[in-house]
Amino acid sequence: MTKGLIRLSKKVTTHDISLSLGLSRNTVSKALNDHPSITNETKQRVIEQAIAMGYKKVKQIVASQSQSDGTSSGKTQSIAYLTKHQLYHGTGFWMNVMSGVEEITSGNGYEMKISFVKNEDIDALMLPAVLTSGDIAGFIVAGSMDKPYTEKLLQLPIPKVFININPELPLSGLETDVVFMENEDSIYQITSQLIAAGHQKLGFIGDISSCRSFMERWFGFQRAHFDAGLPMNPAYCITSASADGFQNYEGFARSLKEMNELPDAFVCVNDKIALNVIKYAGEIGKSIPGDLAVSGFDQIEEAEFLGYTLTTVAHDEHQLGLRATEQLLQRLSKPDRAYETIRLATKVVFGESTMAAVRG
Repeated sequence: MTKGLIRLSKKVTTHDISLSLGLSRNTVSKALNDHPSITNETKQRVIEQAIAMGYKKVKQIVASQSQSDGTSSGKTQSIAYLTKHQLYHGTGFWMNVMSGVEEITSGNGYEMKISFVKNEDIDALMLPAVLTSGDIAGFIVAGSMDKPYTEKLLQLPIPKVFININPELPLSGLETDVVFMENEDSIYQITSQLIAAGHQKLGFIGDISSCRSFMERWFGFQRAHFDAGLPMNPAYCITSASADGFQNYEGFARSLKEMNELPDAFVCVNDKIALNVIKYAGEIGKSIPGDLAVSGFDQIEEAEFLGYTLTTVAHDEHQLGLRATEQLLQRLSKPDRAYETIRLATKVVFGESTMAAVRG
């Protein structure tokens, strides 16, 4: 048999894993059993390869390590919190999510370990070392990551919960719990209200490939058009991939300038994009909501300084962190329960930014 290649029909052994990695069988065995003489990097390589090759005992090994670390040694078990490096956690949405996770984690005797995953590690499919530290009972992934990296996380035989997830992965058959906000119906309500007010040219802005939440908001926008019998014009919509989520104003403004004409209204996937639309409208002499209706999502504090109220969607991101962590603890205690997709309730808040006179 050629080194590194394993016959699919053969039962995978530690010897097969050692051959595929170029390591000794003894090293592989020690790595799988969390021996202190083996580095975390080597342990991670061995566990990932064992999972990829379908080594049957890896789940039991990881589970027994997790249990023994938290019981027989008296060592405090940990909950890992994984998130993309570029997501800002100092204030706002993700800070509140993290606060909710920490509240439940510490309240139940767990230590919270935070790992900021860099883009280069995502591209290289390099998992955080914290996941192979031996004391991790489970982990939470905060924010959507690309499909290959998410699939690699899903392969890990450790209880996990995702707060949002990549939209390329179907929820049906997904072997994990996912928690996020209600998305589609909120945007459906806003879009339907705009159509009922006489708006015929509606645009949508948001990177729908970045996360399931944004994709579902796009679905709500489309469904409102379908139910109203109003054709949707793609020329008014900006849904392409954006490295910064359309947060950079200069690049965003260029995209708007490239439109042959602006629509009557923009439905945006979040308030930050809505604020950029409002800024651009001011620069070209258009008033809100007289010339252009604008809505957002998230009810962020920055919108309070507009001088008028922004139509948006209110939710409690702290509760999002709480609920995701509660779900993980339930998964730890009842691993065989059916996986769940959980959506927390939101509330549409209609403001003055979409309350122009009814169009004839």
